[in-house]
Amino acid sequence: MYKNLKIIVPAILLAIFGLLQFFALMPLIDNLIYDHLLISERRPDPNIVIVGMDERSFDEIGLWPWPRYFMADAITKLTQMEAAAIGISVLYDAYSVVEHDISLAEAAAQTDRLILAAMGIFGSGTHFEMEAEDYILPFDELSEVVKTGFINVIPDDDGVMRNALTSVKYGDITVHSLPYEVYRAYCRATGTPENDIPLDRSGQFPINYAARHGRFPVFSLWGLINDEYSPELFKDSIVLIGQYAQGIGSDFFQTPLDRGMPAYGVEIYANMIQNMLEGRFKQEASQVQNFILLAILGIVVIVFIPKLKPTWAAVLTAALILTQIFGARLAFTQFYYIFRVGETILFLLIAYIANLVLGILLAQREKQHIQGLFGRFVAPEVVKEIISSNVDLQLGGVEKDLTILFVDIRGFTAFSEANQPEKVVNMVNRYLSLTSRSIQEHNGTIDKYIGDATMAVFNAPNDLPGHALQAVKAAWDMKLGAAALREEILRDYGVDLQFGIGINSGTAVVGNMGSDFRMDYTAIGDTVNTASRLESNAQAGQILLSDATYQLVKDHVQVTDLGMLYVKNKKTGVQTYGLDELITAQKEQKDE
Repeated sequence: MYKNLKIIVPAILLAIFGLLQFFALMPLIDNLIYDHLLISERRPDPNIVIVGMDERSFDEIGLWPWPRYFMADAITKLTQMEAAAIGISVLYDAYSVVEHDISLAEAAAQTDRLILAAMGIFGSGTHFEMEAEDYILPFDELSEVVKTGFINVIPDDDGVMRNALTSVKYGDITVHSLPYEVYRAYCRATGTPENDIPLDRSGQFPINYAARHGRFPVFSLWGLINDEYSPELFKDSIVLIGQYAQGIGSDFFQTPLDRGMPAYGVEIYANMIQNMLEGRFKQEASQVQNFILLAILGIVVIVFIPKLKPTWAAVLTAALILTQIFGARLAFTQFYYIFRVGETILFLLIAYIANLVLGILLAQREKQHIQGLFGRFVAPEVVKEIISSNVDLQLGGVEKDLTILFVDIRGFTAFSEANQPEKVVNMVNRYLSLTSRSIQEHNGTIDKYIGDATMAVFNAPNDLPGHALQAVKAAWDMKLGAAALREEILRDYGVDLQFGIGINSGTAVVGNMGSDFRMDYTAIGDTVNTASRLESNAQAGQILLSDATYQLVKDHVQVTDLGMLYVKNKKTGVQTYGLDELITAQKEQKDE
């Protein structure tokens, strides 16, 4: 159940980020990737020029608003220079000095290539499908002789201009933006076929910026009206006239190319028009396409990340993120699709972190499980070794060479029949404490207590070099320790209690046996059964070794050859030895 969390948690995260992606609730990362990794500059179209209402013009003409005959003069000059299209992003909706208004209207009437600014008025809640509540045109005499286009723009919530508002509804009609109308005027003047512009439901398309602030050619309006420039600079070109200095309004915006230096409205219009001229429009990938991409990566995370070590999981996560970014850039530059990969990248990062945290928590829980499973049955240092070696303690077993020790109290039945239960329990606990301590001191594992008997396994779950000798040493410690306990029990209860011990070595299946909800760590097989039979045949105070064990420890023991022992359920006898002395123990005593 707990290990399944490494699958369940990423699946839940995938569902959460799918919803975030569907409702576009996390645009920040998407915008950062779009601005810094997808958008890149290219050569501005030489047919687009800007005539700026710049600082020089303000120095010469004076404070805004200017007399309108200056703009009338600029229109006349550009008409004479045969500009292909002229767009002016100044809204002349109110009347001024009559003579000035007349001169502006007369200049506008001289050409059919001029587009003047209009403006839509929008209420709240109209962003998804833009519909103007009112539409402001130039004053009547001017709007009667000139085409118009609205100058409304819609920055994103972070103030960056990423989309071109191109078409909105006003009552029963559709009105278009100033850049779009300028583009159409240019196409009419030059005989260029108009490109289809794919707009979203709100009448916008993503601006594929070609140039940042200052990269399109800019000429001073004052220089234009004073004949400082060659007509060839404007002939057959798109000319945009607009603010190019601070102080007369707020017609400047942040762009993805350069947030440190805002671009003026005419520069953004120039980028929009270049997109229209190129006819290669970026399109947002659909929600389905974005979700399929997220789902594919989610499946990779769910299937592979939980199986990897943290380092390799980090490598895979980084590789997936880089692949995402590279793929998004390729789709943007080669196929003109904008994939919103911010949610998927954030999903990958959080899924990796969640997997890492879960791994730590599960490892801690596994340590607690191991400590709970073995803490009372093996020495503390063995528990630490089990934890550090990552032993697999799942249901099931493996074949392994083991030494099995069985120890039982001789005379226990008579004692239990003659004494009160509390005395019996007290005595059994004292004997079992002795056997347990002896087993743990020699790095064995207490498999189980069977009444007054104890079963121990050596060489599992961790490898134990010289496991047969360690088992024999444990048995010898039991024999020595039981001597003092025997005298005390004989004195207090009048009963002679001694151990009978059987030891056998060989291959057995060891592991967690049982079911998912109840399991025991134990060993099973003929090796275990033979050890049990040896213990059953051991006399009081006797330690019996099988030949398999004896061959492993013969350089360390003195034994008596007891010949073949025929035990229940075995067709062949077991060569058996009685342990008389532990040579290693003698050497240690002499050294002391």
